[in-house]
Amino acid sequence: MTKKRLDYMDMIKGIGIFGIVVMHSTTVPLKAIWWISSVAPPLFFLMSGMMIGYTKEPEKSMKEILIRKGRSLLTPFLCFSLCYILRDILRVVMGISDMEEVWLGVNDMFTFWGSSVLWFLPALFLAESIFIGLRKAVTGRRYALVWTVLLCLILTVVSFFVNGMLKPLEGFFLLERLLYALLCVIRTFLRAVYALPFVGAGYLLFEGFPEFWAGGKKLPLWGQLAGGSLLFLLGIPISVANGYFDFRSLSFGEIPVLFYLSALLSFGGILLICKSLPPVKPLLFFGKNSLIVMATHIDFYFLYISLNLANRVNGFIPMGNRIFFFVNVVGVILILETACIMVINRFFPALLGRRRKKEKGCNSSA
Repeated sequence: MTKKRLDYMDMIKGIGIFGIVVMHSTTVPLKAIWWISSVAPPLFFLMSGMMIGYTKEPEKSMKEILIRKGRSLLTPFLCFSLCYILRDILRVVMGISDMEEVWLGVNDMFTFWGSSVLWFLPALFLAESIFIGLRKAVTGRRYALVWTVLLCLILTVVSFFVNGMLKPLEGFFLLERLLYALLCVIRTFLRAVYALPFVGAGYLLFEGFPEFWAGGKKLPLWGQLAGGSLLFLLGIPISVANGYFDFRSLSFGEIPVLFYLSALLSFGGILLICKSLPPVKPLLFFGKNSLIVMATHIDFYFLYISLNLANRVNGFIPMGNRIFFFVNVVGVILILETACIMVINRFFPALLGRRRKKEKGCNSSA
């Protein structure tokens, strides 16, 4: 039986993808980018953990889980990777790039390292699959949930040590393509393991209060808003204190524990606030289509177009007006993304691992 979509979960994804667009738009101060980058990607891992609890995926067969997640995550990864490679080949033909860029794109696809923002899809696939595998492995044991979370934490700590040993070798590995490909495969798995605590935390959060998150029990509105705002604000200074963060390159700031803490606090705040609000249609729309926005806002040149347009418009306005520049850039990206979402959903759903919907009036045996 298919579970009903929960609006607040789609709204959270809408906020997350908006944060990613803002982070890449270079229209906000550096410390704001540090904070957004430490919240937006983990937000999706945390949401996936909650969805695993909501849909009770550990009760399903591993084969069914892998097929379904492969279709929804790896199919878009491969399709968009091919789009990127074709773009790079076109750039070579036009004389504005070289074959090295094409080779890197092919390497990123076959090793699942992921070109540009596509790193997230195999990371999520592996993190979810590993977590569900661990959860199923301890099913029936006493304190099974505690064991699952503990195993996730142990794997994450070990991964930090392994990545620390690999980093000094990165320059050497780049000299040999086969070694570089091997390094990418290893670090792809490390990236997924780094995400395990978030998937586990999301799952634990839902399993602890299933009736509340599934829409049954309710808390006072003022309590949700006040508690959510407090958690959200607490996460900001912790993230800024931790410094530069980049999940893709496995850089987690000065003190990685602060990264996890700030992400959990900020997510908890956003979660409570969205749970207390009525549906916000723009957030729902972009949340449901967050994969398309993620895969296209940079590499389909929407960001490039919006920045060029904003710079031209900004010539008629005082350069200090950063707010107008921000609204201009992000607004143009979202307008372009709206059209892109409609085109892909209507004509190219296979890019997302979906089947094209039958036209009304057509016979169907489905």
